[in-house]
Amino acid sequence: MFSRSEHQSPADGSSLRAPHVMRSAAMALVVFVALFAVIRAVGGQGDKWQATGWMNAVAIPAEWFMQFVEGASRLVKGGSEGASLSARLGCLLLLILLFVALRRWMLMYYAHKPGAVDVKKLVSSAPGMEHQLEGLSAQLRKQLSETNLYPPTALPAEAPADNFLDLLGDVDLEPKKLGTSLLRLFSRLRPKIAYTVRGVLRQREQEPVFGVTVTVTSYAIRGSRTESIWSAAWEDAIQEAGYWVMATLVPVTRAGRRPPWQGWRGRDLPPELFAAYQQARELSQERKFDDALDRYYEALRLDPTNLYLRTQIAGIQEQLWLHLDALETYYGAVLLDGQNSAQRDARSAMRSWDPRRTLRHRYGWWRSGLLEARYRYAVVLGVAERTADQWCKVDDPPCPRRAHARKEIRQALAPALAARHWRVLTGLTPPGRDKPFGPDQEGIARQWLETELGEERRRYPIVREIFQLACREEMRQLAADYPRMIRLRHPFVRAHGTLTRTSLRLNRDVWAPLRLAWAHEDAERDGMEHLENPLSWPSSAETLVRGTKRARGAFHEVRRCLSGGWRLWQDNYNAACVYAVAMNGTKGRSGSQRRRALADLAVDELEGAAHADVSGFHPVTRSWLLIEDPDLEKLRQESRFIRFERETYPHAAPDRHRPERPLRPEMKAYDRQLLNGCAAVMEHTWRLRRGQLPVEPYVLGEWFAGEAELWRCVDRIAANQGRNWRDRERLLQRVREVADSRLLVKCGLPSRLPEMDDLLDDAAWDTLDGVQESIKSFEETFEKRLSELDSAVAVRPDGSANHRSPILLSAQWLAAVRQNGASPAFVKKAAAHQACSDYETAWRAVRDLLDPDASATALSDALERFHAPHGTWQVLAVIRTSGPHGLRRAG
Repeated sequence: MFSRSEHQSPADGSSLRAPHVMRSAAMALVVFVALFAVIRAVGGQGDKWQATGWMNAVAIPAEWFMQFVEGASRLVKGGSEGASLSARLGCLLLLILLFVALRRWMLMYYAHKPGAVDVKKLVSSAPGMEHQLEGLSAQLRKQLSETNLYPPTALPAEAPADNFLDLLGDVDLEPKKLGTSLLRLFSRLRPKIAYTVRGVLRQREQEPVFGVTVTVTSYAIRGSRTESIWSAAWEDAIQEAGYWVMATLVPVTRAGRRPPWQGWRGRDLPPELFAAYQQARELSQERKFDDALDRYYEALRLDPTNLYLRTQIAGIQEQLWLHLDALETYYGAVLLDGQNSAQRDARSAMRSWDPRRTLRHRYGWWRSGLLEARYRYAVVLGVAERTADQWCKVDDPPCPRRAHARKEIRQALAPALAARHWRVLTGLTPPGRDKPFGPDQEGIARQWLETELGEERRRYPIVREIFQLACREEMRQLAADYPRMIRLRHPFVRAHGTLTRTSLRLNRDVWAPLRLAWAHEDAERDGMEHLENPLSWPSSAETLVRGTKRARGAFHEVRRCLSGGWRLWQDNYNAACVYAVAMNGTKGRSGSQRRRALADLAVDELEGAAHADVSGFHPVTRSWLLIEDPDLEKLRQESRFIRFERETYPHAAPDRHRPERPLRPEMKAYDRQLLNGCAAVMEHTWRLRRGQLPVEPYVLGEWFAGEAELWRCVDRIAANQGRNWRDRERLLQRVREVADSRLLVKCGLPSRLPEMDDLLDDAAWDTLDGVQESIKSFEETFEKRLSELDSAVAVRPDGSANHRSPILLSAQWLAAVRQNGASPAFVKKAAAHQACSDYETAWRAVRDLLDPDASATALSDALERFHAPHGTWQVLAVIRTSGPHGLRRAG
């Protein structure tokens, strides 16, 4: 026996039923065929129309059509030449049934599509709300339209007819006007709206005060759903109501068949899940990655088996250069294939030509997006110069929490990677062994991999080659699993995802082996231990071009002509990555000419990708191409690429050479914006609090408790040099808890991650030359300022903390409030006023400290002038009864 949770299980059906489009379409088709056959039978009486001298394939349909026309003419004729009364009544009955079936089908179709959603003007049951109804109704319509799923009606629309008699309306069924009446009836078959949304604003005395009762009505299935939503403000209640409406409609419409909602088709989609996903997507597009990750993880908590949520999280982790975190996230996503470990291991042992690959749910994996997740997993393994570097970092004193997180990831992934990729060692002789691994030595190979990936060894060259070997094997498996019958549906259909067979062959045959050879060559050049590897670096650019052409296939140009180039942008981009990676093997002056030749080949492929016709949009985003893709690090320094960038991505300021790893200065600038914005918010907050005095002791206790937590968050960011996104998100959450939301917007919170071009533009404003040196100087100065911030705020476990730390001062004020607030009394205004002024000054000093032109001791000087509660804390002995509220105990 088990107790059911308070929340509804995802397996429970949605209270708003899904429309049956195919069933109603089949019913309409059956009635139409019956009506066609009866009218044709009426026309076949007497002399039959025959087509002589025609081909049978054309003659038979033509005869049927002419017999149908003849039968229709007899039905409207009178006298002896017309049809019998029984035939007319039968055809009339079938015609009515056809109209009913067509109307039913169109209602179902518009409910599934869906058609326009009629959002009625909100009404209010609370007095004094008439002047806000228009604005709140517009906010609800705007929120529904921003989802790009359901267009609200532009004009007022009447409700569809409740039954067929209402549908007839004023249609005249007189035989002389039958043609006009039928046309009028046909025009009414199409419904004007699919769903109607109504809302009633409500108020109550208990918290939360403001609420709205929303009703969604479907005219196709004659159903409705109602929910009451309460919040602390009208705007928040309307926003949550909009998310509830969307969560109600998505599972019963066509959107429920699209990612990431396929698993919720016909079920109750939690509005919290839909809201978290929508907010995360918007935040990610605005480059507010910390908040986006927090919202994605909240959505994943509600739907842990959602493959698309995991891939979205991993994509943001890649953008933040958290490749080890992305590897773990992608690995968890590829396990959502519906197989156990034994089945997955058996599939990995199959040859590419094994027919069992086709017979075991292969196309289901492709449709659900698993191939894309596996592809990204292989790519993260392939950029092993980053992933292996993060795996092998021994210690990270500036950021112990990141070091602990990496340790946890290694302990979880090491046995998993050994179990999945032990076959890559077959035929290789690692250091310390006399003979290569055999295909029957699974236990020995897995043990060796776990040892090399474990905490005690973790040698970078070995780990890097292991990851490259695993990447090559994953690419081989992907190419074998790619659906072979992908173009049977339509030769020019575009809705097949981003992967192509050619791009997978390029990665399998050229890109992955090239990166493996690069890792092997680096290990040999540095004189470090490595796996025995038969692969060697390509001898020339011509060799690489031949390999790329061979991977593309003999009919590459034919496919380009047939498809118009619309799907070949992925192939061109992957080929460009191949040539860009090959530039890493060109060392010294002798390789400069070869490096320029490879750069020309790469840029030619990028131009092909840029000119691909993808509905008028560039298929590759600017940030990924110019900053984030690790394959293009060397290429971005070449003059040919800079010229291509200026032509493809016009920029207001002149483009300059970017650093090879631009995320580091970007994150430093983001941390400065975040800390500066939070300091500005808290400075204004304490200024406002000073005007609210006197207040009750428990209010002061809440202020000081929140202040201590805020300074702990600031200290953690400063100690970790801003490298942990969870620390930044924690600070944002704490600021949201204590500050007004309008103040957050005014101070630019949450901050967005700036792009390198923005930093270069700001640096070029001060100097024309030495822009990169200016960026580097900013990094060094900001790191020093973070160290100064940490030394001024930190509280060490060994007791070596600065006694003027605001964390300790806040704790002292909180203790004083709790001690003296035991009796019902108010704190003297002068003491609390001084505390508010001191905190306001401290936060202003944080902003000064973050300014590279200001004093580095601004915060330390401000804290030295900070007044401690001892000697200044006074409590009034007389109970003040003139206050607006009764006295309460603090803390």
